[in-house]
Amino acid sequence: MAEHARDDETLRAGIVGAGLMGRWHADAVARAGGAVVAVADVDAASAQRLAARHGGAVPYETLEAMLAQARLDVLHVCTPLGTHEAVALQGIGAGVNLLVEKPLAPSAAQARHLYEQAQARGVLLCPVLQFNFQDGVRRARAWWPRLGHLVHMEATVRSAGAAGKSDAQRDAILADVLPHPLSLIETFLPGGLSGGAGWHAAHPAPGELHAVGRAAGCALSIRISMNGRPTACAFQIVGTEGMIELNLFHGYAVFHPGAVSRARKVAAPFGQALRGLAAASLNLSRRAVRREPAYPGLRPLVRAFYGAVRTGGPAPLAPELVLAAAAERDRLVERAELLSHA
Repeated sequence: MAEHARDDETLRAGIVGAGLMGRWHADAVARAGGAVVAVADVDAASAQRLAARHGGAVPYETLEAMLAQARLDVLHVCTPLGTHEAVALQGIGAGVNLLVEKPLAPSAAQARHLYEQAQARGVLLCPVLQFNFQDGVRRARAWWPRLGHLVHMEATVRSAGAAGKSDAQRDAILADVLPHPLSLIETFLPGGLSGGAGWHAAHPAPGELHAVGRAAGCALSIRISMNGRPTACAFQIVGTEGMIELNLFHGYAVFHPGAVSRARKVAAPFGQALRGLAAASLNLSRRAVRREPAYPGLRPLVRAFYGAVRTGGPAPLAPELVLAAAAERDRLVERAELLSHA
């Protein structure tokens, strides 16, 4: 089994995939007290550019060369989904701990296999589901008792990430987004997805999905659009005594009380707008101080993972949560026939 690093060690990180997410992962490594020592990408120029941003990092054109020559504690997998299983297995075989962009693997069965291999080798494995580590999600957990009886959870995503893509690519990107809302549902309702949510899914056009289901007596809704505008990434939690709104693009949450009266009904639009403005302004100030222009939640996730590597603790996302979300993703992909033409 791999031994965990000492608390006082600077963890040595490798990045495979030097694109946009590779750059943000490299930034998060530095913020977590680690050091990027190696970058691998089939595009040699991209690997060289990212390595140059992190003094001392060595660029490689292949993962095999990087694993053979660099001494790594953590490997960040920022490559396309179709490569995740093979890349992760190579990292596990080399005894390296792994942070893998979501989805962890193309299917729940493949994700389970990766966890089994990681456990056998004694290394940590974790997908990058950064929404779970945002300030807003933490606040939502603290506000949970104020909701009363849980009624409904709804995720809404409108993304420009598929602009200019083919119909099949729009559906594939949509499927890649699904772990985010599913992992949040499982976070707020632990075990709620274990028996399946009985999804009814509509796939009216490429890049469009509306799914409804249920878990633990709570209605669930997921709306994802690669075409609708303006862009949005939101999660609502509705109870009998109030509602929590999560802005996942920016990482903050707002609680709206549920008391009912004629006066409150008249004032509701103004109160909701003011609470939203206050939360957004405070959040923007915090992110400015942190110099966190994008991907809120990524840095805390990387810090938590690096802390687990140093101490030998568990990964910051439990395998049970990840696998429950992966199984539901499989069901939704099948029922909506998202990848039938990919």
